[in-house]
Amino acid sequence: MKKHSRSVVLIVLLLLAKIPFAQLPYAYVDKSYSDDVQTVLLNPINEPLAGPVIKLGDQKKLSLAFDLLGNYSNALKYTIVHCNYNWEPSDLMPTEFINGFTEDDIRDTRFSLNTLTAYVHYTLDFPTEYLQPKLSGNYLLVVYDQELSAEHLLFTKRFYVVDPQVNLSITFPQNPRNLAYSGKKQQLDVSVNHRGVFTVNPQESVKLVIKQDGRWDNAVKGIAPNFVYSDKISFEYTEEMVFDGGNCYRQFDMKSFKYQSERIQQIFQEPEYFLVRLWPDEKRANKPFINEKDLRGRKLIKGRDDQDTDVEADYAWVEFTLPYAAPLTHEDIYIIGALNNWNLDEKSKMTYNYGLKAYTCSMFLKQGYYNYTYGMLERGQTKADVTTIEGDFWETQHDYAVLIYYRRPGTVYDQLLAYQVVLSHK
Repeated sequence: MKKHSRSVVLIVLLLLAKIPFAQLPYAYVDKSYSDDVQTVLLNPINEPLAGPVIKLGDQKKLSLAFDLLGNYSNALKYTIVHCNYNWEPSDLMPTEFINGFTEDDIRDTRFSLNTLTAYVHYTLDFPTEYLQPKLSGNYLLVVYDQELSAEHLLFTKRFYVVDPQVNLSITFPQNPRNLAYSGKKQQLDVSVNHRGVFTVNPQESVKLVIKQDGRWDNAVKGIAPNFVYSDKISFEYTEEMVFDGGNCYRQFDMKSFKYQSERIQQIFQEPEYFLVRLWPDEKRANKPFINEKDLRGRKLIKGRDDQDTDVEADYAWVEFTLPYAAPLTHEDIYIIGALNNWNLDEKSKMTYNYGLKAYTCSMFLKQGYYNYTYGMLERGQTKADVTTIEGDFWETQHDYAVLIYYRRPGTVYDQLLAYQVVLSHK
């Protein structure tokens, strides 16, 4: 792009920064705004199962990859937005959190080969020489076609820039403070050795966020420390940092359409896509716990060994079935996992089929290995309950991402000073 054009873009985005963020055409979540957008991945380069986290000033990059259905390739654009700990836009101008231009292009494309579903595969290694985050914190990657408007918006994706300045100690006591949770819930205790980093009132300036696997619906957000010492703060709560143990994730292997793996009942080939029917699942709440290795809800996009997964892996409509004697009256059932970006939305909500006496759902997925679980969501609420269907077992392995944010006195944004992922059991 010519310097004159980039200058015009900079002016336009500076003007956008003065518009109330509620008027901008996107939400601050992982979300696709077009049905043509499929399989959005954002991970450290060569680490497909790791979270989208980079260190401030580090040379390591994130790899963005996604597909656009169809046979037409177009140069796309992206920008980034700085957010506070609760994923609300920070009160900053783009030039305050971006080095370089505030918009860049995505031009690396490849067309699908020998697939029933035609698509264009896009990739970007980020940050680029033209656009780099300047501050630590939460960021939203915004990808669009031609211009940043509702009709051209493609998707948004969260990522993190951490400036590691404090050390975390995280424990999982087998006997939680509330003894009613014993054998079921998982409690976290977190202490932060900050070596004088937190100089003024940590109970107001420091915030803790905890994510279980990739879920946001049950995340702990904005907890303040309840014990403060000269060089350490700690978070030790009875209720606020307790998570459902749940159960191991269900899984299916769809790396090939030439054979039926253990969880696949049938594979059909349609003119423009495959159809994969999974065996019906069953409730596990009243069954003994069986420890099975899983990906903690994640997905691994992978075709056969003789395929170039990026452009030769195909798509399928995957049918899920959960037998249920009668439909629920006040709740809905959702499929939870990275297969739908952990979103509790219409794409992951199941529909009751009276003929089958079961809840069913279909998802359009690329070849790979997938984890998922079932959650029950009371209408009007935002946190799903997995225990009614899956059970509740302290022994379940979960990944917990623990994040520490700090708003330094005199600033208007939240720094991210620690991001650590720990396993609930060794």
